[in-house]
Amino acid sequence: MLKFKRFITIVSGVTIIPFLNWNGAWSRTQPLVTMGSCIRPIGRIIYLGRSSQICKDEQINIANNAMLICYLSKKIVTLHAGVYKTNSVCNSLQTDTVQRCTLITPETCPNRKGPNEDNENAPKIVQPYGKIVINNRPLISWIAVPGATSYIVQVKSHYVNWVKQVNGTSLSYPPEQEKLHYGSAFKIVVIANKGDSPISADTLVVHLLPEREVTQINQTVQQVASLGLPPDEVLLDLDTIYMSQGLLNKAIETLQGQIEKGSQDPALYRILGDRYVDAWLPQEAVNAYKKALELATVQGKKDEQVIAQARLRLLNPQSQLPTRMNAAQ
Repeated sequence: MLKFKRFITIVSGVTIIPFLNWNGAWSRTQPLVTMGSCIRPIGRIIYLGRSSQICKDEQINIANNAMLICYLSKKIVTLHAGVYKTNSVCNSLQTDTVQRCTLITPETCPNRKGPNEDNENAPKIVQPYGKIVINNRPLISWIAVPGATSYIVQVKSHYVNWVKQVNGTSLSYPPEQEKLHYGSAFKIVVIANKGDSPISADTLVVHLLPEREVTQINQTVQQVASLGLPPDEVLLDLDTIYMSQGLLNKAIETLQGQIEKGSQDPALYRILGDRYVDAWLPQEAVNAYKKALELATVQGKKDEQVIAQARLRLLNPQSQLPTRMNAAQ
């Protein structure tokens, strides 16, 4: 079998995305040869309305500014004219990852405890996921409290203050209430009631990004959307864009939306599991990783299978995970 080398060159205002090396003599500019190819891309470079995913151990030659979306470090990088090694511009920033306070690394948390561990019967606020949002009318949801007959939801900021009673465990932002103001912090309080008496409560402080930053993020998303990429593939870019700004809520909602459309991509479920880990939702993370493992096994995607197994062991070191799965499982 013939093996072809990948090329990535951006010259004279034109983006040339990876192609097969038939003769290499058609371009006036000598392209930079990159060695081999890869199964798992580490980022995407976008230039003048075109794009190419990049892999480890490649070189990029650009004539003018280009945008680079780095999947590993969750960073958006602007590249100026020059030659770059993909490993140096899209490094994994492992030190920062280890230091993050997550469900898998609770020892790095300042108080050594996860959210709401002091009161297991509190109506733990689930949504918004994380503490930064771009939607000024976010959905609010929480975990049910045994014995609770209703809940009181209060949203309060410098500009907004309203209270609503709810029988279920979720609340769409009331349309009759003033929307949240960009660039402000707001507090969500959920109180569980048994009859007329409160029995427990949970509080979450969330920050709504300034409108200028929200506009910039939406423009970047539109730029990626205009590339016409396959829906499952573009989700890796959108996840990076949102997580580069700490927008866990938007990242999870976007991934969930694609799953609701019937996606069977194991990488999508694996990334969703990672986001649930960030949101301190262990059962949701386990379910997502198990689905990723099932799909990866059936589809023969060994790399995703290995990652899903490793994630599950991190959540439950004593678990004995299957090494093989039947398609009917």
